Amino acid sequence: MANRPSGKDRLQKDIHRLLTTLMQREIDDPKLFGICITRIEPSKAKQGMTIFVHQMNENDPAAVVDRLNKMCPHFEHELRRALTKRRFPSLRFRWDDAFDKSGVVNDLLTKMGNG
Repeated sequence: MANRPSGKDRLQKDIHRLLTTLMQREIDDPKLFGICITRIEPSKAKQGMTIFVHQMNENDPAAVVDRLNKMCPHFEHELRRALTKRRFPSLRFRWDDAFDKSGVVNDLLTKMGNG
C-alpha cells in the first residue's frame, strides 16, 4: 500500500505550485525575473511557511528577499482565494544559499580532480 501524502504535504505542494504561477504571471519587477522557489518549510511557530528562493547570478539576495516579503500580503490574499482553508499560514521569504554553497563545493571538487 502506497503512502498517501499528509494534508500538510499537500498544502505545501499546492502553495509551491500556486506561488510559482503567481510569481511568473504577476511580478513585473525585472530584478525578480528568474526567481525559483527551492523549497517550502513550516515555520517553527507552525503558524507560517518559509518560502526559500534562489536566483542565479544574483548579487544582492537581501534586496530580492525584501521585495518578495513586501509582496507577501498580495500572495497570501491570492492563495486564500485559491485554497479554501479556514486558517492560512503567513508567508515569509528567505534566500536559499544552499545553491551558492553547492557551486563552491563543485568548484573545489573540479580543481581537486584536475590537480
